[in-house]
Amino acid sequence: GQMDYRPNEQAALWVIEALLPALRVRMPQAVFHVVGRNPTRTLMAQHGTPGVQVWGEVPDVRPFLAAADAVLAPLLIARGVQNKVLEAMAMARPVVLTPDAATGIAAQDGRDWLIAPADPQAMAARIECLLADPAEAGAMGAAARGFVLRHHGWHAMLAPLAAMISGTGNSARHAA
Repeated sequence: GQMDYRPNEQAALWVIEALLPALRVRMPQAVFHVVGRNPTRTLMAQHGTPGVQVWGEVPDVRPFLAAADAVLAPLLIARGVQNKVLEAMAMARPVVLTPDAATGIAAQDGRDWLIAPADPQAMAARIECLLADPAEAGAMGAAARGFVLRHHGWHAMLAPLAAMISGTGNSARHAA
């Protein structure tokens, strides 16, 4: 994401300061990678904290997503559909997110992603359960990708346009 955007910075700092300590008690090897343009000085100062790697802008986010065991979107404030969530889902990664980050995406909790409250212990428990079962995490990632292809892929997005052009859609026509 754009890491100088306050909601993204706030989410990353929440992970580093609240979630990661709770998660590392359960999973000491856990590492949180912050990947995105223009990380703030406050966020950059967290680089090197145990389990924290702040990358900043990268030429291609896909290798980072492909290497992730899970993708977090713990937004405390979110407006509209979060493309970062759809991008991770399209890469077949299991996503753990807050209810705010799920806004506008009609995926199913427990199948396409995991929704957890912005509570460090509750989210850490959901992440631990997910990562304890690699087959389940893989199935969730596959379901996430299938969801994105069915509902947010080119075919799904262009289908209403074809209906509008052919005149069979429900678009409102106005007489001139």
